[in-house]
Amino acid sequence: MSPFLRALWRYGGLLVRPRATVAALEADEGRHDGLVLGLLYLFGVGTLELLRGVAAARVTADLGGLLMLASALGRVLVVPIVVLVACETVLGRVRSHRRGLMLVPLLVVVTVAHELAAHGHALPSLWPEVAGGSLCVGWAWWVRPAVEPEEAEA
Repeated sequence: MSPFLRALWRYGGLLVRPRATVAALEADEGRHDGLVLGLLYLFGVGTLELLRGVAAARVTADLGGLLMLASALGRVLVVPIVVLVACETVLGRVRSHRRGLMLVPLLVVVTVAHELAAHGHALPSLWPEVAGGSLCVGWAWWVRPAVEPEEAEA
């Protein structure tokens, strides 16, 4: 199976059968899931915010505009970073290699909520992020027994 199809299998499987999916993973599989899902989150949720930052940087044409762009990027990425830290804490040190995969519920909930907002059905501010982050931590707690511990490097 190609790496792309295998990644889709992991992401979909985590939503449908989380423990079985995590238990079926190879030891080195999904090392870059956190990066991939973080970029998908950035694309699905932060595109408008980043475009506003680029427009501000273009209008000001100085260091202040560049700082506004960096601030926009930071505001978008703070949620997945906090969720990754929380999931790593729940999974523990020897199981933390699966923390990136736990971003799937956050990505689904927040992207659907932002799409609903684009169609006029806005939810209160930060509710999708809190709900998605809570689901991620719950998923991490649920799949923790199925994650094979990784040997610590000496």
